[in-house]
Order: sequence, then structure tokens, then C-alpha cells
Amino acid sequence: MHVHLPKPLHGWREFVGEVGIIVLGVLIALGAEQIIDDIRWHQKVERTKAELNAELHDDELSAYRWLSDHRCMENALDAADQAMGQARDTGQVAPTRAYDPPLQLFTSDAWLNARSLEVADRMGPSAMRTYSRLYFFPSELQGNIVQLHQLASELKPLTYGLRHVAPEEAGAYQRSIARIRELQHRTEYAELLLLQRGREAGIRLSRQEMESAVVRFRSIYGPCVSPPDIDSPAPA
Repeated sequence: MHVHLPKPLHGWREFVGEVGIIVLGVLIALGAEQIIDDIRWHQKVERTKAELNAELHDDELSAYRWLSDHRCMENALDAADQAMGQARDTGQVAPTRAYDPPLQLFTSDAWLNARSLEVADRMGPSAMRTYSRLYFFPSELQGNIVQLHQLASELKPLTYGLRHVAPEEAGAYQRSIARIRELQHRTEYAELLLLQRGREAGIRLSRQEMESAVVRFRSIYGPCVSPPDIDSPAPA
């Protein structure tokens, strides 16, 4: 049996050639691995963008529903404010309509996940800025909604009527109403900006979604519900 031993290298040129082949093979392997890694990240970024757009779409729908109830909430605050103004003279408050802001959900979980998993950093500067600006609003709005419901509880006694109301007490209620009104207007302005900037980014509600939102809320809150003017620069 003959054993074929590797031939010894003859000269530096042959040695460099052999090393070059090895180096080239390593570079090709590394390049292929980098290409595969880039493809995986691209797919992950595209999936994440789809998740972000879906979440922002839901946030926009929550904003649209809230805005459709704007007139109902304003009517309740107007009635409460008027009743407290009369209470300064009469000392009594007749039962008023409850101030009942819609409990809408605004989330930013997909964006938090994208940031924590470093996917957002691979989207590019333009997409990063767009999503950062859009997601400012859901975070702000969720806190506003909770605060408004806490403030609304302060007006709850007015729905049953009050007797022997002192002027100081009436004034305290009116200050609560003013705080609620200011926060409500700030909330509505943020919702309008979310809808408008989302539309500019290609995230928009369908006509059917908007019409269904109005019909649903009208069945809950009454005829004061109406389609909001989402092209308006500020709450009406």
C-alpha cells in the first residue's frame, strides 16, 4: 500500500499562494455570514415596522373615538359649571349630567420592545425620528386618560344633586371643572396631532372604521357624538 504524503512547499511564492487561498476562503465565509445576518436584521426590522404601524393604528382609532365624544364631554362640563355658578346664589345644585370621559387605551409596547431589542437602531435615522415623534403621543395620552378619570370622580356628587352648598365649596368645584377642561383640551390636541402625523406617515384609519366608531359611541353616549374634524389645527 502506498501512502501519498503532502508535497513540501517549494519557495515563498507557493507558500503565499496557499495562504492566500485560505484567507480568501475565510473572507468568503465571513462575507456570507454578514450577508445572512443583514438579511435577518432586514426581515426583523420589517416585521417590527409592521407591528409598530399596527399599534399606532389602534392608538389612532382610540384617539378618533375619544374625539367623537368631545361635544358630550363639553356639554357635561358646561352644565356642571353653570350649576355651580347658580349654587353660589341658591346654595343648591340640581342633579347634573355625569362627566364620563371614554376609557380608551393607548399603548406603546411595540415601540418599547423595538428599543430594548435594538431593532429601532437599525431602522435608519428617518424612520427612527418618525416613530419617536409618533410614540410621544400614546405615552402622553395614556397618562392623561388616567388623570382625567381621577378628576372626573371629584364631580361625581353633582350627578345626585347637592343641598346647602357654601360659596367656597362651589368655587372649589368650579376650579376642578377648569382643571378638567384644560387637561381635556390638551388631550384632544395631542389626539389630533397623533391622527394628523400618523396620516402623514401613511398610518391612517379607513372610512369604515371612523363611521363605525361614531355609530358605536352614539349608541353609548347619545346624539351629542359626532365625527371629529381631524383636519382642524386645534380642538373645536
